[in-house]
Amino acid sequence: MYGADMTREEFRARWNARLTECVRLGILVDGERFCREVLADFEALISAEDDRILGLADASEASGYSPDHLRRLYRQGALPGERRGRRIFFRSADLPKKPKSDRVQSFGRYDPVADARRVMERLARPPEPRRGRRQESQTDAT
Repeated sequence: MYGADMTREEFRARWNARLTECVRLGILVDGERFCREVLADFEALISAEDDRILGLADASEASGYSPDHLRRLYRQGALPGERRGRRIFFRSADLPKKPKSDRVQSFGRYDPVADARRVMERLARPPEPRRGRRQESQTDAT
């Protein structure tokens, strides 16, 4: 058994190795016992991920909230964390998770084809006459 420090890669490698071994040997297993073992390893993986310590920038990325917002929650006592010198660290499991629908997306994906079409449409139109002060003063003089 790997213990509480199992990573995703270790989890995947362990169960891929077990699968290969079972197929190679033609092993039939007890379903309940098999599921309990997989779930125990999965719980160890989740526990290790929840206990990860993240700096402010990583915590911001993981939660979806800005570093300023997380800092404010920490100062107000609404978010547990640990200050080491000038830096603040958070436990991954303690972070609030911003719903994905509320996360601000800058401009979405850039579509070069759509952008080229817009440019071509703009170039195909005849240029509009410029109305500046010089034209207005010339029309008034005539």
